[in-house]
Amino acid sequence: MNRRHAIRTLSALVAMVCFPKFELLSKPGPLNLHFIGLGGAGCNIIEYIHKKGINARYTCITSPERPHLPADIEFIPFGPAEIDYHTYKMGMKDYEISKDIQNLFTSNLKFVLFAGFGGNTGTNLTRQLAAMLRQKNKEFMAIYTMPFNFEGPSHKAFTLKAKQAMNGISNVHSFDLEVIRQKYENVTLYVAFQKADEYCYQLFRKNILMQSSDPSLIYSLPL
Repeated sequence: MNRRHAIRTLSALVAMVCFPKFELLSKPGPLNLHFIGLGGAGCNIIEYIHKKGINARYTCITSPERPHLPADIEFIPFGPAEIDYHTYKMGMKDYEISKDIQNLFTSNLKFVLFAGFGGNTGTNLTRQLAAMLRQKNKEFMAIYTMPFNFEGPSHKAFTLKAKQAMNGISNVHSFDLEVIRQKYENVTLYVAFQKADEYCYQLFRKNILMQSSDPSLIYSLPL
């Protein structure tokens, strides 16, 4: 070991002894973000983001209950636990927003809503909560997916109507699932929805980095 190497090694050992908390202090703290998944597809997206290890707050709003959720993802039941698809009807409707959901938005965090348009819960809740957050002057972003073409004209018409209802709300972004089908052709639905989770995260990451004045944020949001 040469002298220069010995000095560097000794300095590192002294730092570890004198400043044992240095490594912990250098890690980024929790981000000023609250990820909220609305409906099944929205909750799948935040579970995907959670696996990236991003230090933020997470909430899943859907039904039925998800017993496999990590302990630090809050779960709020919303909507029917079971759906009878023989009588199930899609349509624009205003839900009664429970106190549990309203209380999520009392903080000064930046709220990031994720949903898949097509079902009643994700589509209608996104529209209602985005309007509520704008009215309350809260900082937020909403990202949602538009359904595949093969899901039928009724799905498409419903989601387009909901999309139009949100046209006047800023910082709302959508991703069309049909892009995945066209790009990857014969990919299975399971893989397609995994791709959708990734696309939605990258859409969020791109926009939050463009809007933030904190250059260090890029290190807290992995690719």
